[in-house]
Amino acid sequence: MKFSSATLAVLAMAVTVEAFSVRYTPAPAAGVCRAALPRRGGLALAAKRKGDLFQEIAELEGESTPAAAAPAEGGVEAAVSTDIAVADKSKAMLAPEETFFEGAPSWTEVVIPAISILTVVGIIPFAFTIARQLWVRFKITSRRISVVSGIGGKDLTEITYDEIYEVKYIFRAFGSVGDMVIELRDGAKLEMRSVPNFPEVYRYIMDKVDPEVKAASTPMSDDA
Repeated sequence: MKFSSATLAVLAMAVTVEAFSVRYTPAPAAGVCRAALPRRGGLALAAKRKGDLFQEIAELEGESTPAAAAPAEGGVEAAVSTDIAVADKSKAMLAPEETFFEGAPSWTEVVIPAISILTVVGIIPFAFTIARQLWVRFKITSRRISVVSGIGGKDLTEITYDEIYEVKYIFRAFGSVGDMVIELRDGAKLEMRSVPNFPEVYRYIMDKVDPEVKAASTPMSDDA
């Protein structure tokens, strides 16, 4: 079957948009009930964007002020305990965000397309994987998971650990790379493909989520 150059160009552009994106499936319009797993600290399930951290800190300071101002019934010892508790809570919230991993998808996803470049059809998927290496970025920190994707790396998706309902994964490249699907409590899903250093990244995420979420997620093979 022969294709004109215009047809191949349109096909390449259509597949390019899909290949450069990290799939994020929004929650259903009617919503999904996740009563089995309670919300952590009463935080809203909607994904928090840049700037919400300052609002969260302000809310915590507002909650801690009455507790600090109220007289302790147990005397000096109770007052000291209250001050220590408030100080520890503020210190935890004001701790700097630590980055555990930041980088592009694993280079192993380029191997098969590179081999298939010997055929005319293989040129297109090879170009897509190269573009993913240039434009897709994963970032795992102590507070959130961020994914930059799209043409030119213009799309940003962020979720926080308290939003996660469960995580499923499959291994690639003999276990060093993995694809995972993160399902949120509101029913939305975030797919991350070819995540490098996958066992370490997955264990780090499991350490940040609630125990109920860890129990509902696929266990790491070494930890099962």
